[in-house]
Amino acid sequence: MTLFQVYARALKYLAKNKWRVTAVVIANIVLAAITIAEPILFGRIIDAISSGGNVTPVLMLWAGFGVFNTIAYVLVAREADRLAHGRRASLLTEAFGRIISMPLAWHSQRGTSHALHTLLRAAESLFGLWLEFMRTHLATAVALALLVPTAISMDWRLSIVLLVLSILYWIIGVSVMNRTKEGQASVESHYHTVFSHVSDAISNVSVLHSYNRIEAETKALKNYTKDLLAAQYPVLDWWALASALNRTASTVSMGVILVIGTVLVQQGQLRVGDVVAFIGFANLLIGRLDLLRQFATQIFEARAKLEDFFALEDSVEERAEPVDAGELSNVRGEVEFRNVSFGFASTSQGVHNISFTANAGETLAIVGPTGAGKTTLINLLQRVYDPQEGKILIDGTDISKITRKSLRQSIATVFQDAGLLNRSISENIRLGREGATEEDIARAAEAAAATEFIESRLVGYETSVGERGNRLSGGERQRIAIARAILKNAPILVLDEATSALDVETEARVKAAIDRLRQDRTTFIIAHRLSTIRDANKVIFLDNGRIIEMGTYDELSQSGGRFASLLKASGILNDDQEKQAEGPLPQTA
Repeated sequence: MTLFQVYARALKYLAKNKWRVTAVVIANIVLAAITIAEPILFGRIIDAISSGGNVTPVLMLWAGFGVFNTIAYVLVAREADRLAHGRRASLLTEAFGRIISMPLAWHSQRGTSHALHTLLRAAESLFGLWLEFMRTHLATAVALALLVPTAISMDWRLSIVLLVLSILYWIIGVSVMNRTKEGQASVESHYHTVFSHVSDAISNVSVLHSYNRIEAETKALKNYTKDLLAAQYPVLDWWALASALNRTASTVSMGVILVIGTVLVQQGQLRVGDVVAFIGFANLLIGRLDLLRQFATQIFEARAKLEDFFALEDSVEERAEPVDAGELSNVRGEVEFRNVSFGFASTSQGVHNISFTANAGETLAIVGPTGAGKTTLINLLQRVYDPQEGKILIDGTDISKITRKSLRQSIATVFQDAGLLNRSISENIRLGREGATEEDIARAAEAAAATEFIESRLVGYETSVGERGNRLSGGERQRIAIARAILKNAPILVLDEATSALDVETEARVKAAIDRLRQDRTTFIIAHRLSTIRDANKVIFLDNGRIIEMGTYDELSQSGGRFASLLKASGILNDDQEKQAEGPLPQTA
């Protein structure tokens, strides 16, 4: 994108406040036009003093302009600041909502820390551009448009000096931007690397402590910052050189104006007041040219940040759901996978030609070795990913034709990683159903066998769980997640290793709660503990993304296939056979 295209798109975000922004811009333009009158009035004061005329009227007028400009500038700047700060806050909220609503596949591909860093840096750049647009950008353009013809009307010979100065500023600016374009883009890449490293390290701080990686990670960050500075310093050097050249050009120009003005006054072709007024014009022009240079620097430095952000926004728009997407309602819970295939880029993992039907109210267990595609299958059901081939239907409705929100309202999930937010226990359970009462939350916690440990805390349900629930044990985290699913009361239930973090006694209590929860609900169980799936209506054995075996628990355990081998390896099949061999207990008289 060109600088103009970046700037134009940045200003589009102000459209929501266009009338207020327009008023501020017009006020700044008026102030810029009034400012031009000041050097003219000052020249008249000098002429009145030197000729012995009445200086009071002109002096009062000049002072009045100064007071008016000061008051008006403060009021206009205040409104511009409020508009820019308000728009930045709303942009962060709007962009956050759009980004976080994107499918997990989008986040996996782009990287969550990268998206966050892009958003934060772009918000600051946009804030600066909006503020300067309302305060100076148009006002500077108008001032330059008025200054040049006014200066020419005063004296064309002195105006040539200002014209040459303007051309020099333009040449210097364009040359430096061309030389630093790639360097500035490299700087942004290094900033992303630094931010990603910091984010990654902090989110895994317990691992770093455990493996004594504090010094190593700090050293790595130091090297990343060295690379950042190595890319940044040449860019800064070029802009410092540009500033020095601009300052030299403006100083030389002022000297030339004084020399030419002195000669013309001595020849009687100009008055002293005219020279003083023209010097005031020259100072105004130099000030506006400096603002123009700062604007060019600002938009140039912002371009790489904003191009990343615009690409982020465009990718969000591309993945937005169609406006005609339907709503899933009155769900019975029949789920059908019809020839579904999905593969990940640069890997052979995925699922291939999956077909099965889970009737409403049935429990379906998905088993298989690590990497077989079990979690991928469940992610497809929840539209974390969309199938590349085939269809997934709920009650006969293709889920690709309905909104993700309505789909996920019908599914309650308990993940292997409990996924707790850094909030209170009550708030984490309430994620299951917004607006749930304290009594609802307490009943869900009791059903998940969580009441005892919650009430043992000093503040009970208001206890903060910490980042990712790090203030709770693994079993406590899992029971909070189960309570959340119980509270949601959805017609489709997904249990992804839901009891893996529980001890034997707690698992028995939670399993009883889950068994009650499964009644009249279509349930998908992903399990490595095969003892937890005996009650499943159907078992699917996956390997390498394909269905190897499918049937009831008893059918597969007696088939002599892969599932039976897995049961034997776990010692479960032998236990079952022993129980069958023992037969029923004898009746006593």
